Amino acid sequence: MRMLPLLAIVAIAACSRATLAGPEWRLVELNGQPAAMGAGGRPATLQFDEGGRVAGFGGCNRIAGPYTVAGDSIRLGPLVMTRMACAEGMELETAFAAALDSAERYRREGSALELLRAADVIARLESR
Repeated sequence: MRMLPLLAIVAIAACSRATLAGPEWRLVELNGQPAAMGAGGRPATLQFDEGGRVAGFGGCNRIAGPYTVAGDSIRLGPLVMTRMACAEGMELETAFAAALDSAERYRREGSALELLRAADVIARLESR
């Protein structure tokens, strides 16, 4: 009988991951401001898989790492990033990485994904 609560927790985590997995999420707002474009005019992106991995483009470099969810709580990282230097996109990447590192909760609303710290929306992404 003790296995039932553990199985319920695993099932809840898997369902939460499934709500994020699949689409590529494009950053549209960061810290309350419209998100700038990164190198080559590309937006910052994230893509979650059901196995607990996230990957994307930070503005200059590729990012990847684990993520965990429980209910509406989310923890991204530790994230790794390639180390290219770009003439554009570095400010975006620094701010986006900080937002990902500090995200505590998430909220899905239609085609939007919001990452929150306390009650503040720190990043808003839209699925393609």
